Amino acid sequence: MIIDWQHHMSPKAVYDGRGGNGDVVLRNGKVAIHLKKEVYDVDKHLEYMNGSGIDICVISSSPISVKQCTMCNDYYGELKQNYPDKLFYLSPCLPLEEGASAELDRGLNKFGFDGVIISPQNSGEMLDSRKLWPFYKKMNEYKLPIFIHVSGVPKGYYAYDADYNLNISFTREADVALNTLRLILGGVLTEFPDLTFAIAHLGGGIASTLERVERYIDVRGENFWTDCGGEPPFGPPYKENFRKLFDTLYFDMAGFEGGMNAVNCALTTIRPDRILFGTDYPYNFTTDGGTVAEYIQNIRDLDLTEDEITGMLGGNAAKILGIQ
Repeated sequence: MIIDWQHHMSPKAVYDGRGGNGDVVLRNGKVAIHLKKEVYDVDKHLEYMNGSGIDICVISSSPISVKQCTMCNDYYGELKQNYPDKLFYLSPCLPLEEGASAELDRGLNKFGFDGVIISPQNSGEMLDSRKLWPFYKKMNEYKLPIFIHVSGVPKGYYAYDADYNLNISFTREADVALNTLRLILGGVLTEFPDLTFAIAHLGGGIASTLERVERYIDVRGENFWTDCGGEPPFGPPYKENFRKLFDTLYFDMAGFEGGMNAVNCALTTIRPDRILFGTDYPYNFTTDGGTVAEYIQNIRDLDLTEDEITGMLGGNAAKILGIQ
């Protein structure tokens, strides 16, 4: 079974409300999204699945308002009636916006969605902000996964401002990697050990720098936190306990459009049983699905066990979703 963990759909009303007309949407002078009309064309998604060999897609979106979250939930509710076996759904949430908590409850209770999607930054707050604690407590009660996607235009990266498109190509990935670390170092995973987190885009390429972070945690010990006025959320041995928490996270393979360099780099640091196949359609890949089929074959050709490859392509996601 092949499960596409990161697959985006939203109603036409959300597409129209993003402020573009089928091309580029700018926010604060930065490219926030390249709009794709396929996002609201169900037939295109089914064609894509058939052409690529994908059995199940986990549907999500990243709206910019609670009103748009409502539109997506209603749309997903309609889709769920028509496609009960091919599609699973993550309720979009802007957890610090007024009305977001009630809308999340509506999506999860009325429609029985399979988890939630949020951004690394929420109303300018990072993932270890105590303002997010009520949201984490709610999701802990629901016992459903939290998918960390990307921030449209993350705040605070002034050094990355440029008259070319760093935002989509690099800044957002740095933001994903940073917030992945904050989940661990800021105490979220120790405060809420039963939560399941899936991180987009192989953690923003976090594998390439994780050894450096671990080295400083190992050398500085508790001073890694106390030097800056903080307190460690877990005890010694710090490096080993950091790694144990890191290994509880899942990471999807979307965002690189089949690039195997990213996959091979990730496998130096991320265990195969924590990796989820994903494509980021329709923002990556084409509808015919041929290039995705090639990507799947490249994954099958990796020097891994059959169980590891089967897990990456769908088994790990099935475990999260409770699919037998």
